[in-house]
Amino acid sequence: MAIHKTAAIIALAFALAFSAGEARAQEGHDKTNLLVGKRLFNAYCSLCHGENGRGHGPLAGKLALKRPVANLTADKYQSMSADDLTRLIQGYSRENSQMPKWENAIPERNLRQVAAYVLALTQTDIRLRGDARRGKEIFRQSCVACHGPGGQGNGVLAQLMAVKMIDYTTKTLSQVSDQELIDTVTKGKGQFMPAWTGTLSSEEIKDVAAYVRTLYQQ
Repeated sequence: MAIHKTAAIIALAFALAFSAGEARAQEGHDKTNLLVGKRLFNAYCSLCHGENGRGHGPLAGKLALKRPVANLTADKYQSMSADDLTRLIQGYSRENSQMPKWENAIPERNLRQVAAYVLALTQTDIRLRGDARRGKEIFRQSCVACHGPGGQGNGVLAQLMAVKMIDYTTKTLSQVSDQELIDTVTKGKGQFMPAWTGTLSSEEIKDVAAYVRTLYQQ
């Protein structure tokens, strides 16, 4: 009886570990889809809907439209299912629509990724609010002297001053909120972290914060 009980406990432990691994893999897959969706949205949709999805893109005011460009952060769209929103973007069941039929230009798989991102527009995750690809270049130009090329706090300047910098690749960063990270880059912190406001725009600060978030991999 004891052997069977032990075997059952081991089997349950393996099942829980496997489920946790599947959940982490799914979470990573979902995040990848959102980031791809964001890039596609910025490339094709933000011209009219704006980067924040509120309908104030650079083309919105220049086109002779019968009605304003949709605010995608409104409940009307945020309450839709991913499938329904994908069909809307594709061009199905739309009468007198001013939006292009994107099914003619973008594969359905990618349109689903765009839909997933649209449904995440009201989220506050800095990896979605900022552009990590742009942030990587900003980090390379402005941050590596202290923080090092890999963000481990071992930059040349840090070594010359014998100053211990935060290692962004460790769990320490996961304990810092997105807003704290933005505030640190914006306002500076302590003796050696300068305030980057005035040097970097608010969007560039979000971008570099988004990149820094990617340096820690769970």
